[in-house]
Amino acid sequence: MEARQQPTRVRLLLNRLRDERGRRIVFVSHCLLNENTRYTGGATRRGAIAEVVEELVGAGYGIHQLPCPERLAWGGALKRHSLLLYGSKGGALYPLRGALLLGFLGWTRLVYWRLARQVARDVADYERSGIAVAGIVGIGASPSCGITTTLDLRASLDVVAACPVAALTRDVMNEQAVLGCRRAGEGLFMRALDRELRRRRLTVPALEHDLAAELRGERKSVLSSPPPRTLGA
Repeated sequence: MEARQQPTRVRLLLNRLRDERGRRIVFVSHCLLNENTRYTGGATRRGAIAEVVEELVGAGYGIHQLPCPERLAWGGALKRHSLLLYGSKGGALYPLRGALLLGFLGWTRLVYWRLARQVARDVADYERSGIAVAGIVGIGASPSCGITTTLDLRASLDVVAACPVAALTRDVMNEQAVLGCRRAGEGLFMRALDRELRRRRLTVPALEHDLAAELRGERKSVLSSPPPRTLGA
């Protein structure tokens, strides 16, 4: 009897305590709200991408910050594990880069699966609470959070491994190792989240922040274009 009455009681309480919340939120990739976790050389702001925050808040959305999967899997905010092979050509690690990358990717997929399960649970909680998850904002060209464009990690690794540390500049990093190694596809974390949402029969529109535009000082809306795909579909 109590179990059957509980939903009615909750609805009554919510109606009596109705407040100003819009009941619409967007999940946003971590580094858009905290560029201190962006890959080294890739941060374009001291803190957050203010125009993304302003656009979402101005449209009446609440913002739920996603975890930074790379910080949690790749050695903290500086992603120290990923720095081991930078400038390594000619050294002892360079011939092992293929095997090291395979192990690195295996560990990454395990951590991302665990994180994706939690994010899917968060989506389910919001939806169950009557709060619509209107979208997930990923990062174009990200190996983890790309929606329709990701990074060819092997090609990018070859760029940074072959470049001597003394010659490795932000321009080399961004134009050659990142934008020059883009390819079509979804990032590893978004792929894991897609599977977890599908398992729970949840669907969420996926939006993609244009990293190339950000790096080149251009401003582009995340809401003006139709979502390129739906996660969980």
